[in-house]
Amino acid sequence: MVCGTIYGQTEIKGKVLSGISGERPISDIYVQELVTKQPLIMADSLGNFKIEYLEPNKTYKVEISVFGYGNQIFDVQTKSGINNVSFELKAECEYNAKRAESDWKNGKANLLLVGSIAPIPNSSFDKRFEKKFGIKYFDFGCEPPIDECLKEYNERIFELMDNKYGVKWREKVRSDVEFLN
Repeated sequence: MVCGTIYGQTEIKGKVLSGISGERPISDIYVQELVTKQPLIMADSLGNFKIEYLEPNKTYKVEISVFGYGNQIFDVQTKSGINNVSFELKAECEYNAKRAESDWKNGKANLLLVGSIAPIPNSSFDKRFEKKFGIKYFDFGCEPPIDECLKEYNERIFELMDNKYGVKWREKVRSDVEFLN
């Protein structure tokens, strides 16, 4: 009974944040404690998770897996009771707001898409849209960068297009452009 009480009272309550946005990563978050090899768990919609039945005053390794961020391992030194921790995932974006600005100024702006093994080719309507608005559809296929990067890039391009063309272009754009509301 004593062992159950000791182990049951020590837990890690964690929150996972994107180092890019400072918010919960857009993709699913998987968490595993590696020392006791507890089952893999998923963080909730806010990026929160809980690992229970741990020992106090021990270092645990928590592995966080999120698409695009790879697997990242964090050490957590427990104390008795609830141990609240935040994990900020490190990543770099090739596509971000700064790149969107540069691409726009250089006439090389894209609207980013995420297809699959067989991306949808541009129709003649899509090609006319690209020519009219001086922008290209770019499909990463099944290996896109981190969602937060795609969002940051596309949202800046949307702002630039709205400023130059108004919002009418939004009625004619492909529906599979990422993060277009």
